[in-house]
Amino acid sequence: MKRIYLMFFLLSIIQLSNGQNSILKIDHDYFLVGTLSDYMGREKYKKIEKRVDVYYQSEKKMCLLIDSIFRPTYPDLVFSAEKNETTLKDEFELYSESLARNIEKFYNYEPSGRKEYSGEADFETLNIDSLTKTKDFSTIYFDTIYTGKLKLDIFKTELQKISFIVGAYIRFGDYINSKYQISIPNSASKVSVLVKLLKDIGCSDVKYEIKNKYIPVGHTVFFYPTDGLKTYFDKYQIYI
Repeated sequence: MKRIYLMFFLLSIIQLSNGQNSILKIDHDYFLVGTLSDYMGREKYKKIEKRVDVYYQSEKKMCLLIDSIFRPTYPDLVFSAEKNETTLKDEFELYSESLARNIEKFYNYEPSGRKEYSGEADFETLNIDSLTKTKDFSTIYFDTIYTGKLKLDIFKTELQKISFIVGAYIRFGDYINSKYQISIPNSASKVSVLVKLLKDIGCSDVKYEIKNKYIPVGHTVFFYPTDGLKTYFDKYQIYI
C-alpha cells in the first residue's frame, strides 16, 4: 500500500502543467532518454532486450519517478531490486519490452566488436576447449553486443531539447562552484549531444571537457542555464 501511495505522489509531481505553469510541461519520452546510461553507449543484445536501464542504490528515487511516469502507459513495466554481490549495495532495474522498443528509435546501433554469452548453463562450468570445436560455436553461444549512439535528428522542438537536458541533469548533473555541469564517464554520444542542445536553447559559457588521461575517460559539459531551464532544475532537484 505504501508503494502505491508513493507512486501516486511521484506522479502528481511530474504531471503536465496547464495554464500559468505551462512553462514546466515536459516530454516524457525525451526526459527518459536523457536519464539513460551512456557508459560506452547504450548496449543492446538478447539478454537485455527488455531492459529500460539499471540504477544504483543512490538513484532509487529517480528510478521510482520513471516507474511512476511510464507505468500507466506501459503496463508491462517491471521494477526489480537486487543486491550487488560485489558491492553489497542495492541495484534496481526497470524492464518493459514495449518501452525498450520505443527507446530504440532514438538510437543508431552498430556492432561493438564484443560478444555476450547467451547459453543457459553457468559459463564458469563449461568445457570451453570442447565447445570451441563445436560447429558455429560463436553464433550459437554468444550474442553480438550492439552499441547505440543518439541520433541528432530526433530533436525537433525546444520542449524535446529541454526535456532531454533535464533528464540528463537529474541523473548525471551537479552544481559546483556556482556552475552547472553534467558528467558521464566514457560517454559515447550523450555529452556531445548535450553540448549542442545547451547552445541551441541559449545557455551560456557552454564548455566540453574530455579527460583522456583518466580511466574511465571523463566527459563533462559545463554551462550556465537559461532562467527557464534553471526553473526545471530547481523543480527536479530532489531526485539528484
